[in-house]
Amino acid sequence: MNGQDMVVYEHEMKNYEMMLTEFYDANSSNAVKLCMQEEFDKFGERDKCWVQCCYNLENSKNQYLLMFSLNIMEMIINKKWEKMTFKSQETLREAIFNHIVMKHKEYPKYMISKMIKLLVDIARNDWPLRYPNFIDHIAQLLVNPEQVLLGLSFLLLSSEEFISPKEDLLGKRKHELKVNFLKHIPKLFEILSDILKNAHKTSNSDEIYEAVTKVFSDMFTWLPFEKHLTPDLLHVLMPLGKKENATSINTLTIFNEVLSKSYTQTEDRYFILSELCLYTFRLVENIIAVPEIGFVSEAYMVIVIEILSVVIRKYWNYLDSHFNNGEFLELLLQFTFRQDVLDCYYQCLDIWCSIFEALSDRPGCTEKYRRIFLDLVERVTQKINTFGSINDETYDDDGQTECQIFLNKNIEIISNVAHLYPVIAVPVVDNWKVYINDYITILNSPMLLENFKDSKCMFLVPSTRTLTSLSGYYEDSMKIAITKMLNDIAIQGVATTPLYQLPVSQSTTKTLIQIQSEILTALSRWMHLLNNNKQFCMEQNREKLFSVLVTSLQDTRQPTQIHDACGVLLPTVTEPMLVHISEYTSLLEQLLSPFLDGSITLNHLNKKTRLSVRVTSLKFLLTCPSQEEEIKVLVLMNYLKSLAPSGLNDLKMLTDVLVSSGPYKMSTRRIIYRSVEPCLIEAVTHLKNDMQSESSLNPQMEKCERVITFLSEMYELLHDTMSPQFVQILMQTFVDLDMIWSASTMLTIKMLEVLSLIVKHSSKSNKEFTSVVIKLGLEKLIPLVASNCYPPTVSALYNLLFCVLMYKWRYFFPASPSLTVLHPTNDNNVDNSEQFTTILEVIGYSFMTNDISIFSQNLKAIEELHVQWNLYAKEYFKHYFLSKYMTVLLNVMVNKSHTILSDEISMTIYNMASVDFDYFFSKFLPDYLKQTDNIRNDQRQFLRQKRMQPVKELPTFMINLAQLTNDIRCSKQI
Repeated sequence: MNGQDMVVYEHEMKNYEMMLTEFYDANSSNAVKLCMQEEFDKFGERDKCWVQCCYNLENSKNQYLLMFSLNIMEMIINKKWEKMTFKSQETLREAIFNHIVMKHKEYPKYMISKMIKLLVDIARNDWPLRYPNFIDHIAQLLVNPEQVLLGLSFLLLSSEEFISPKEDLLGKRKHELKVNFLKHIPKLFEILSDILKNAHKTSNSDEIYEAVTKVFSDMFTWLPFEKHLTPDLLHVLMPLGKKENATSINTLTIFNEVLSKSYTQTEDRYFILSELCLYTFRLVENIIAVPEIGFVSEAYMVIVIEILSVVIRKYWNYLDSHFNNGEFLELLLQFTFRQDVLDCYYQCLDIWCSIFEALSDRPGCTEKYRRIFLDLVERVTQKINTFGSINDETYDDDGQTECQIFLNKNIEIISNVAHLYPVIAVPVVDNWKVYINDYITILNSPMLLENFKDSKCMFLVPSTRTLTSLSGYYEDSMKIAITKMLNDIAIQGVATTPLYQLPVSQSTTKTLIQIQSEILTALSRWMHLLNNNKQFCMEQNREKLFSVLVTSLQDTRQPTQIHDACGVLLPTVTEPMLVHISEYTSLLEQLLSPFLDGSITLNHLNKKTRLSVRVTSLKFLLTCPSQEEEIKVLVLMNYLKSLAPSGLNDLKMLTDVLVSSGPYKMSTRRIIYRSVEPCLIEAVTHLKNDMQSESSLNPQMEKCERVITFLSEMYELLHDTMSPQFVQILMQTFVDLDMIWSASTMLTIKMLEVLSLIVKHSSKSNKEFTSVVIKLGLEKLIPLVASNCYPPTVSALYNLLFCVLMYKWRYFFPASPSLTVLHPTNDNNVDNSEQFTTILEVIGYSFMTNDISIFSQNLKAIEELHVQWNLYAKEYFKHYFLSKYMTVLLNVMVNKSHTILSDEISMTIYNMASVDFDYFFSKFLPDYLKQTDNIRNDQRQFLRQKRMQPVKELPTFMINLAQLTNDIRCSKQI
């Protein structure tokens, strides 16, 4: 570069520094920025603009220009690299590397990382042939104490990019990168080990330890550890895992990877794994030895728990033999109950669960570790009694509070131990009786609430839940006694002035609500034991409980938690009363009438509880024997109308109640249909009007969606009782609403689902409707298939056509009196052959799509059609489609388009071939080979001789077919 060039480059650098500074100035206008952006774009298109970029990196301190230059280099490397001369490529590589070495202390870290990434990107494509000194560059940096962190950054990024590269690299190149990289691993590991051994001598030892262990932790995710983790390296790494910092987490991540993988067991490998097992328990001992666990971060604790889990699951036999008295489980026990973070505690409980699961294969351990498992139950019971401090108000996505999760996790452990030692169920009952007696005492003497915190009933919630989880271990007499006690307490706790409505502290109120709610919920799980108990029925306990529940549900002062528990218990109490309705009619009518006539709106109940009450009320109306059918229809009509107070905008509750109250016998379905028919007719009318109106606002679309969902669920529930006139109106409505096909994808899918249901259930003789549905389906599907477009509606369209074939088969193949079951394949007369042909053609096209869900759906569909109607054996199918379908499916196997479905595709081809094996082997396969491009004649001859031998047995056929398609694929690649 001569002096004149230097002047030009210097001037250009200053010019771009000014431009970029102005570009990023907040006061610059968008118009100015737009002009500058055009100049920047032109710069990137200039020949050898990278030379100017290198000059900028060498001489500028303007960070805007430095990043601009790096971005231009990145664009050149990614888009123009192949167009550069080898000399230019080499010059640019060396310039970037020299900038890294010379300026790494001046540039910010993100710029150095960017430059490293540029060189690694070049190496992904060029190393080792056109970038032979790439690894040498890394090694050069690693052995220099001043540049070792740069070398480690290079190595880490190389490991990430070479082993898990983006999809823009061909499979062959990916393999080459890994193979070549592996050749250098021994040398690199030797250097890394030396760095670790000498890091303590450096001033930045913490940074070096962290960076080296980070590189190792990444590499051991893909390296076979048995070849590269030596005992010497292991002993260098082990001390680094004991201090709680980033280095220790990296180190433990390495050990976790090593322990998790399968390996070939040699003497060295056995030594390393056994050392790591013992090392894991030394880590646990270190944590337990500290009086307060708070010094350990959650991240460190999580990785220790992960390793502990792997060690116990995978290396049980070694632990069992090495620790003769089960000391490893004793350590796990102490470690488990040192966890302050709930998630870590739960992970420890998961380890115990995995132990119990594995004990089915180790019967000798059950007695050997009895003491530890019983200690575990005692510790869990103590832990479970701390539930009061855990959130019980906020629900997660699964509808559970933290408190519920906490109780369930702990109770699962107790249940697991009870499975091994059923005897532990007895003390649970004894403890529960102590707690329940305390509660009964307070129920009878509310003034004792002043000393509530000292009472044993504080532990009643977890104890009751544990008791319920162990119900299978109790004798019937004990179960009934427990259930009666729960029943009495449930009545007493809600019937009189409840304790939680008395003036006590907020925390006491919360606990009392939890107790009463738990008793009601537990009773719902035990109640079935009393339903056939004569003494219980004679004492009218069921009626008392029912009255208490309904009264509580009507009382707006009751807490939501109590309402919810009553809603859960109500169906289990009411069902036996409905079975013997004549005995309970007056009571049910008296107590449920406020819900039936609308005097109580139920708005004070949550949705699930409201549904429970309304389902119970509806079942009573439908079961009540004292009404004539006409009166029952009128009463039911009014009741159903009350479930949707906002009309068509509020149909969800009506649908939920009707669906949840089933199943119904035919006579009941007729009554329901008569009662709901006005609402159905109104829904269809409004749907027509709304869809035909010019407005297309989203709220209207949402309303239409609700209406269609309602019609769909009602049709599925009541189709066999609906009048033919209404079904006709419903069918015609959906067929006529053409504008819906572009208005809303969701609406279109729902309409198609309803049409599919109607096709499935409608009269077999309704040929006109079948024809219209086929026409509609094909008109909408064919343009999509032709354009190779597969929006979500395509699946529903294909399903509609499948329903036509499956449930309206006689529309195409009318039954003939002259045919017998002895000649099933003689059913050759095809009515409406043009429509039949088009349907099979569009199904055939779907087997050429890359959309695996559509492919799988239609493959399953034609198989079901063959099972039901012997599709492949029909002469019409054999003549027009058999060869085409088998050709397409074979091509899919050869091209490996849908490898995950290989077995299903092979089975379908077998079923098609089996209708005429002679044709398949002697005619179809030779023709298929003849039409396959890029195969030499000698290869075709080989395939005919080796892979086309007639085989009718399914397993051999599928093996041969897989070999044939693989051979064809390999032949085409040669």
